[in-house]
Amino acid sequence: MNNETIILGKKYACQPIGLKKTVIGEVISKLENCVVICVEEYEECDHGELLEKCGKVVAKYSHVYELENNEYVYEYNKKYEHTLVS
Repeated sequence: MNNETIILGKKYACQPIGLKKTVIGEVISKLENCVVICVEEYEECDHGELLEKCGKVVAKYSHVYELENNEYVYEYNKKYEHTLVS
């Protein structure tokens, strides 16, 4: 995908930089070469890394995929729950 086709606030599947598996999440920011995604679903092997990143990851535009595309069907075993710290 590219900068013009990605919509802020929409959910996408992506292969984030620094994670082993693909995640699903909402695009919260678009940068020059990548997007920031707030992760909602992910694989167990990336749990520790996601905790360190507070559930937000960066992915290149070329590694972002539409969820409706049948080519990208995943079975996730974890849901990321954001917590508030005061």
